[in-house]
Amino acid sequence: HCAQLAQNNDVEGLKAALDIFHPDLVLQQRKDIRRLDLSRTLTGTSLEIIRKALMRMPRRVTQAHSKRAGVVLAMCHVNGVPSLLFEKRAASLRAHPDEICLPGGMFCSVEDKTIVETCLREMGEEIGGLPFEQNTSGFSGVNVLGVLRCNWGNVHHLVGVAVTPLVVILQKDLGDLRLEPNKDEVSEVFTVPVHTLLDSSKWIHKEDHAPIFIGGPYAIWGLTGYILQRFMKDILLPHHVKLTNH
Repeated sequence: HCAQLAQNNDVEGLKAALDIFHPDLVLQQRKDIRRLDLSRTLTGTSLEIIRKALMRMPRRVTQAHSKRAGVVLAMCHVNGVPSLLFEKRAASLRAHPDEICLPGGMFCSVEDKTIVETCLREMGEEIGGLPFEQNTSGFSGVNVLGVLRCNWGNVHHLVGVAVTPLVVILQKDLGDLRLEPNKDEVSEVFTVPVHTLLDSSKWIHKEDHAPIFIGGPYAIWGLTGYILQRFMKDILLPHHVKLTNH
């Protein structure tokens, strides 16, 4: 095509055809490839950006803790909108009743070979109807993206337990599903769009306290607020996040 344009001395046509190869445009296209677009369904490219960002987080050398637990930052889509899944703890629980939390629980050396198994087992026990299941080869219906490497010392200070946050993506859209929380542990399950979590005006910061998110149906604070903001600031925001225009 370009040879034909040159032969015909069509300078303007040749210039238009070659414009896509301009260094500035090529550089912009490369930046766009690395951009997380949270205004629409997360693509394989977007999930790979998150996976690589988790892998690049610095490994922290900390003292061992006798009590270990895992929680799940469960990314999902609700009618195509990228969201995160949360629980409201049952009022009957002795510890932290009615508080907002992430799915998860204590590591069990009898049932769990890894902290990943802990996280997904607990999430399945707490929330019925989720589109994933455990089988002989592992778990289906969910992709594990990686571990959010937090400062265990800070986490242990907040709750007295070393907590590992696992980041996953549920493969099926939750918009058409009916989730059934285990009423003994969970009174309600809800989601919050990721773009709302990235709105700095929805966060409250107080000295010597974990950050508080106030942009959802309930305030999210304590350990959950700490983990949530670490995920936003360390993983999502640095990657040229493109948000929905409101």
